[in-house]
Amino acid sequence: MFEQLIKKVPLRVWALIIMCVWGGAILWFGLVRLDAFGLNEGAALALLLNWSVSDKVVSTVIALGGPDFRALLMTPLGIYWSGSIIAAKVFTLIITFAAAMIMYSWSRTRSGQEDDETALIATGLFLVAPVTLGLASSIGTGPFLLLLFGLGWYLDKRYRASEHSISGLYFLQALLVAITVTLHPMGLAYPLALAWRWYKDPKSEKQKKQVWIGIAIATGVILAMHTGWIALHWWHNPLTSLTYMILGNGTGDPADISPYPGLIPAILLLVVLYKQAKFLLNDLLGTTFLLALLLGLLVADFNWAMIVLAIILYSGIPLLIRVNQALGKQAGFIGQRGLVMVALLITTTIFMQVDHARAIQIASGIMSPQDELIELLIPEAAKAAKNKQPFLAASQWPARTMLAVRADVLPLPPAAKDGPAQLKMMKNVTHIMFNPNDPSNTGLTRNFRSISQATETLARMQAGIILKMRNATGKSPKTSAPAAAGKDNKPEPAKK
Repeated sequence: MFEQLIKKVPLRVWALIIMCVWGGAILWFGLVRLDAFGLNEGAALALLLNWSVSDKVVSTVIALGGPDFRALLMTPLGIYWSGSIIAAKVFTLIITFAAAMIMYSWSRTRSGQEDDETALIATGLFLVAPVTLGLASSIGTGPFLLLLFGLGWYLDKRYRASEHSISGLYFLQALLVAITVTLHPMGLAYPLALAWRWYKDPKSEKQKKQVWIGIAIATGVILAMHTGWIALHWWHNPLTSLTYMILGNGTGDPADISPYPGLIPAILLLVVLYKQAKFLLNDLLGTTFLLALLLGLLVADFNWAMIVLAIILYSGIPLLIRVNQALGKQAGFIGQRGLVMVALLITTTIFMQVDHARAIQIASGIMSPQDELIELLIPEAAKAAKNKQPFLAASQWPARTMLAVRADVLPLPPAAKDGPAQLKMMKNVTHIMFNPNDPSNTGLTRNFRSISQATETLARMQAGIILKMRNATGKSPKTSAPAAAGKDNKPEPAKK
């Protein structure tokens, strides 16, 4: 009777219940940060833009560059929950779960008797993986990419089944291409895979050309706009990202991640690609995953690792089931599923231990070195607001800094020809925060060293330094004496 009652409940209702339980558990156990730290720079920019537009507030957010089209997806946050970081995190959890449900549906529709089992196991592991929770907490592009890839697969099925070649589905598909391309270089995988599928399996030659034209226009316009692809680290070591995929990052500093544990998922990925590449190429979503995997090697960040996780889980688990069945044909359930259960137990245990460590890290207030540096600017902004003094910072991480300090922040200025020219360029800037060891900041570092008498060092940490411009406070650079050094991140003497 109980089983009949369960079957009467629609699948969508069960999905909603599971989403609420999963999301509630993540929030209850503190697996995501609920403050303005640890965010992805592009996500911070999208949130600031939405909040500024919805509240009709003029701010320096328009000077931070072109946002990716995550801002369109986050429109409800600006309309109903403007200024709420918690709402943004919950929204990202919903996006992540929706992406998992689409991949679950995709796995069930693939040929093979083990696919229902694969869909359940793979989706369960995906929802508790460290990389999944980490990107959901930082509002990274990975969950949004997976959702858009899945929506593209679903939309293509609907469009092919439609009798009209030019319809709302056609323009919705073009919009989906535009949004995906702005998020990450891996976003190019969707229009490329879509064009390839229509080349291999066209509904008609005329409709194939129409689809190609729509893809070319949407992709070309977005690439010409030079928007999106924010704060990317090109040629990142893929092994460190694969390590993060399974073991997370305890210190919050990517430099502390060892690449060697990443060899294990790298080997698993190669085995899966060797066995399943042809099978993946027979499907739009599978082709998109493969192309995203290749294009993502240009960046190979944590978002790329999330795509790798999806490939390993949804294409590797069927291989494991087949191997287990071949080894235990006459051994009953234990023989046919023993290897799968052992692998599932080991993987789940590792994921849960890493998630537990993550909860302890968040509860302890451990942040990345960049966030620690940004946090030190908050008292400066609060003091300026209390004393009604001007405050305008220039930061290497402008959107994240603006969310944290809740004051106007500009991106770093370009390096001038010399120190005096740099000082003149920054006439209204009161504080500047950047990493002097970053090769892209070599010119700025050189210029500020030559005008050290015009600045005072408020903080010097692993992630960078915070400088206060003396001329912005009304003091003459020639007569201002260096501040005395002190504890608790108080100003240090300015050094030439």
